[in-house]
Amino acid sequence: DGSAAGVAAAAGPCSASTRETFTRAPCRFDDRLVALLDAAAGQLGLPSARLPSGAFHDAVFLAGHCPTAMIFVPCAKGISHNPAEDARPEDLAAGTRLLTAALVALADAG
Repeated sequence: DGSAAGVAAAAGPCSASTRETFTRAPCRFDDRLVALLDAAAGQLGLPSARLPSGAFHDAVFLAGHCPTAMIFVPCAKGISHNPAEDARPEDLAAGTRLLTAALVALADAG
């Protein structure tokens, strides 16, 4: 196993175990906002894909209270929320352009 506990256990005379202390079911984001982000990406010529996320972003907790969606940008080796995270400036700029376009579309919709 690639977990820190698994690596430590494999490296020396020790053992490790894990136990689940918290779980939360996945949430579904607002279809209207997700469609709006897809449309805005298309208008900007940006690729888009709908991805599940197992991370506990604030959006997961807000989704039960208000329309919510997320924008992901590519990170090298898929690593994010970690000191090894490495996103290219142009990908971050594209994510910012997408967010701006979505906010303008929402403002125009009233």
